[in-house]
Amino acid sequence: MRISVPVNHHFYENQGFLDVELAEKFHVNHTNSDIDRVRNLFSSVYELKLGAEQLKQIRIFNFKHRRFEQDEERLILKLYSKEKFEQKKEYYVQTGLYAGVLFYKGCKINITTKYGDVFLKRMLNFVNDIYVDNEQVKAKKDETENQFLFIIAYLFIQSLEKASVLGLPQQYKKQQERSHKVRGSIDFHEYLKRDIPFKGTLTSNFRERMYVQEIIDVLYLALRKLERLFGKEIHSRLFGLNQLLKQNYSGHFANYATIQKAKTHQSINNPMYCGFKKVLEYAEIILLDKDLMPDNEKQQLATTGYLFDIAELFELYLERLLNRNFSEWSVSGQEELSIYQNQFFSRPMFPDLVMKHRTNEKVVVFDAKFKNMEMQNRDVDRSDLHQIHSYSGYYRNNLIVSGLIYPFSKEINTEKSYSKSIYGNDESDTQFIIEGIYVSENHSMQELIKNEEAFINRISSIINKD
Repeated sequence: MRISVPVNHHFYENQGFLDVELAEKFHVNHTNSDIDRVRNLFSSVYELKLGAEQLKQIRIFNFKHRRFEQDEERLILKLYSKEKFEQKKEYYVQTGLYAGVLFYKGCKINITTKYGDVFLKRMLNFVNDIYVDNEQVKAKKDETENQFLFIIAYLFIQSLEKASVLGLPQQYKKQQERSHKVRGSIDFHEYLKRDIPFKGTLTSNFRERMYVQEIIDVLYLALRKLERLFGKEIHSRLFGLNQLLKQNYSGHFANYATIQKAKTHQSINNPMYCGFKKVLEYAEIILLDKDLMPDNEKQQLATTGYLFDIAELFELYLERLLNRNFSEWSVSGQEELSIYQNQFFSRPMFPDLVMKHRTNEKVVVFDAKFKNMEMQNRDVDRSDLHQIHSYSGYYRNNLIVSGLIYPFSKEINTEKSYSKSIYGNDESDTQFIIEGIYVSENHSMQELIKNEEAFINRISSIINKD
């Protein structure tokens, strides 16, 4: 039993769905028993937020260290129902800005990005400095939820590339060799047993550094699986390492026990190899993506799975995109602004994107919002609007532009989304804008890059004007 729902779903909408829609949404038959199974999910209000106790069994992957406002609400998932007319119920699913896979009460819940794989790949390109603009890397469509596996693949490759700079994990192992040469120490037990009278060969014992076989097998098989799903281009930057893993692979499939031995092996406690801890976490998900569903009733009561902060990915993507295109400006993410430092109500603020001109004091401040944007009034959350104006007030006379940046679901109309002055009262030279990149699930990589360029040109025309 599974459900797919996009991030930021029903965040401001009040429309639920009834039993017939319930069956279709959860991919089950319209029989009473199947409907009852799904209703059980909504038997009580289920709400999962950042910091909740249930998150202890959920892996949350971040793309950078993110700092939150103290009172910022971080919803992940909410399931609930309401009594409606004629004793019928309406069922509601709400999501925040975390995408991924959750398992709850025997149901697999896929929280997806509605903008498609191309935009996801493009953001990951910028985060990892791996550019696959020709769309050669394509996933086969199957039940493994490749959208999330693709994120894991990129994180796995990036972390493996960094961790392997100092080599693959090794350990000393006791070896025995029978030869006419002596390595280490002579095995006197074998000598007395086999070498009297002496015939020219001796048995010697020695310690030799060797690769950890479980880790080699897990890494090699993870790369092989990614190659089957996405093609050889997915790990083209790891060609030398891939060959080394192939040479040292044992030839045995890595089962669950092998993966656990690799993850807990003492060698990765060595500071030299500690980077492999995260690598092996990614490898586990890649190898066991079909086997993450809890297998007994007791386990199904717990919430398990893995999640990604998609808002953080979008923010980092914009930071890199702006840095790449505006060399005369320094671009920083999550700059800390300390306000009221000497008062009891002091606190920091963290605007997502701050651009400062390198030769003058001009400042541009943006907040990145990975939320639905169709240029309707309700698309701009009141709290988001108040927040960006708080940041804007901090920079005062140096600020030339501030605004919110979204992935747009339609072509941008700047006449409707640009204000010549902040607050719209014509008393300031600071411009306020709602901007973004037009993204469609059907866009090719080339179309997306063209829309990026249009976004950059619009920003440039505003901040570089005399």
